[in-house]
Amino acid sequence: MKDGKHLILDLKCCKNMEKLSDTSFIESFLLELVRISEMKAITKPKVLYYEHEVKEESGVTGFVIISDSHISIHTYPTKKALYLDIFSCKQFDVDKIVNYVRETFESCEFEKRLIER
Repeated sequence: MKDGKHLILDLKCCKNMEKLSDTSFIESFLLELVRISEMKAITKPKVLYYEHEVKEESGVTGFVIISDSHISIHTYPTKKALYLDIFSCKQFDVDKIVNYVRETFESCEFEKRLIER
């Protein structure tokens, strides 16, 4: 018996680089993901901008613990990319989440992996 889903999204060619750099926006985005996936956040999102010595590696990292596991995001604005993981023991609508993320960041290229755990 499988206990949960692990959704992994890799988005590239994101049109709005400002969203990828904005820690306040990423915090709101994580809270909206919790809401639309019908999860319950048990912590506030922790979001920070990391300035790497190699500019292309700089970006925003965010994490929120949900009652059934976690959601994490890592952005790379200069690469126009982001990487998102949602793991939950509670079932969630994968297509709804994929559509929301793609529309929010205006991605023209993405890869989705879903692991039953």
